[in-house]
Amino acid sequence: MLRWWLDADRLEPGQWFNGRIYERRCDLSPDGDLLIYFAAKWQAPFETWTAVSRTPYLTALALWPKGDAWGGGGLFETPRVIGLNHLEIKSPVIPGARKPGWHPLGDEPVKLPGFEVRRWSEEAAGRGEDNPVHHERITRDGWIFVSEGDAGPYRQSGYAWLFNSPEIYDRPSPVNGLVLRRFLRAIYKKNGPWYVEDFEVLRDGARVRFIENCSWADWQKNGDLLFALDGKLYRLATAKVQEPAQIPIENAKLVADLAPLRFQNVVAPDWAKQWP
Repeated sequence: MLRWWLDADRLEPGQWFNGRIYERRCDLSPDGDLLIYFAAKWQAPFETWTAVSRTPYLTALALWPKGDAWGGGGLFETPRVIGLNHLEIKSPVIPGARKPGWHPLGDEPVKLPGFEVRRWSEEAAGRGEDNPVHHERITRDGWIFVSEGDAGPYRQSGYAWLFNSPEIYDRPSPVNGLVLRRFLRAIYKKNGPWYVEDFEVLRDGARVRFIENCSWADWQKNGDLLFALDGKLYRLATAKVQEPAQIPIENAKLVADLAPLRFQNVVAPDWAKQWP
C-alpha cells in the first residue's frame, strides 16, 4: 500500500500483504487516514477477514474474522461510523497486550474509541460479493450508474466472464463539462487482471481520449485526470485532458513506475498501531 500526496505527487510507502485484498470492498475515511479492507489468506486462523488500519499500513487496529468471501469489507458511513459488510457483527479481534499476534476479546462488545461500528445494510450486508458495497461506495463518491452490462456464460475465451455488453459508470469532471466513462469488459482474464476495464474521456458526448486496459482512473478535485496503466501512475493536467489524443499517455506526466517494486517485510511504526 502507498499513500499518494496529490499536492506534490509524492508517494509514501507503507506495507505489503502476501495474500488477496478485495479492493472493491475497501474504503478510505474522508480524511484518508483510515482504511477498511477485506483480505484473504485462505488458511487458519481466519481464512478471510475485515480490518481497519491506518494508511499506508495494513497492520490491523481491529479485525473481524469472516471465513468466506461473501460480503466482507465495509464503508465509512460518516467519518466516525464504520459500516461492516457482514451478516452479523461480532466482537473484533484486537492486538493482544500479553503476546504477539491477535487476541480475541470474547463476547463482550468492544467500543472502538470515538467510533461506532454497525452493519452497513440490514438488507444487503454480507450477501453479495463486490456489489452491492462497491456500487454504494462509488456512487457516493460521484460516479453515476449507466448500465449493468450483460455478462456472458462462465468460463469462455480465456475469461471467467466476458461481457456481451459492458457495465458502465460515468464520472463528471468537478470543474468542467468533461465526463470520465468506465467500461467493465470482463472479469478475470487468464494470466491477466481480475477486472478488464477501459476508460474514456467524453466532451459533449464525443471521445477525446481512450485508455484501454486501464487499472484505474478518476478525477482530482482540481480537474486533473489521474490514471494507472501498465503498472504506472499518470497525471493529465486539466487543460491537456480536453485535447484529443492519439495515445493514452500523450501529454500525461508520469508520476511513478510501480512495476519494479517487489515484496518487502515492512514493520508498521508505533503511530500506525494506535487509533487516531
